[in-house]
Amino acid sequence: MIKKLAIFFLFLSFSAGVSAQQDPMYSQYVFNGLLINPAYAGSREVLSATALYRNQWVNIPGAPKTGNFSLDTPVKNQKVGIGLNMIFDKIGVTSHSGIYGIYSYKVNFAEGILSFGLQAGIDFYNSNNSQVQYSENSSQIDPAFVSDYHKVLPNFSVGMYYHNERFYAGLSSMNLLGQAIQNEIYPNMANDLNINIVSHYYMNAGYLLDVNKDIQLQPSLLLKFVPGAPVEADFNAVFMFFDLLSLGVSYRTSASIDVLTQVKISKQLSLGYSYEYSTNELSNFTSGSHEIMLRYQFDFSKGKIVTPRFF
Repeated sequence: MIKKLAIFFLFLSFSAGVSAQQDPMYSQYVFNGLLINPAYAGSREVLSATALYRNQWVNIPGAPKTGNFSLDTPVKNQKVGIGLNMIFDKIGVTSHSGIYGIYSYKVNFAEGILSFGLQAGIDFYNSNNSQVQYSENSSQIDPAFVSDYHKVLPNFSVGMYYHNERFYAGLSSMNLLGQAIQNEIYPNMANDLNINIVSHYYMNAGYLLDVNKDIQLQPSLLLKFVPGAPVEADFNAVFMFFDLLSLGVSYRTSASIDVLTQVKISKQLSLGYSYEYSTNELSNFTSGSHEIMLRYQFDFSKGKIVTPRFF
């Protein structure tokens, strides 16, 4: 078992060094676009607070665990959106946390709204390689893991987001200039086990269809581009029943099938959950991944009803 885990984490470590330090993986970006695009800030037209926790690849020791908290609101007659995004992600002996401020600006058109977004903040990367044991019954440290790595790096992300009552489309780059910034601040830290930062690019679009007066369907697509890794695509289909319950499925190419659900507990509070089943070799080691999300929409206008938003 120890040998299998060592091979597993060595694979992840070398993937980080050769391909990229991957941004956290999410399923419920379908319900919260701020996870992948800063231009989404303020688009829900109310102050929204969202908390998310993801437990990935259950039963694999040291598998990824991710926490996220975001806050966003429109200001200045809905023209500007501002927000705050905080994240903590841990996999094996490596952890990443960050805090970012978000700004978006909206341009109104006859048929919809186009938003431009910027996210800027600080990332904290830690890789405690010296905690990796050389063997199962020994406290000896593998010489390849004698050095720990700790980095503090600025992070910039940009995005565009267009939407109306029926359609949305987004384009974003997360960790913009990540590799260039890392090389400038840490020019002498080249190592296969070193944390390597690259940009992540997302393109997504979706459309809202009326099945009948009580049921709606939103098909959507997400494309993810990461230098050094295969292009990944998500195909999603989510039904909404009576503006109260959302149920859907998602297929991620060469990775997983997801079941998505969100229930509206009250006019302002909603709870989301997703279960992800791996469709690749990981299914031999894990029972799947779980993700839970809680959102509260604040209403400060007396007598105002929070407008239901599907996306």
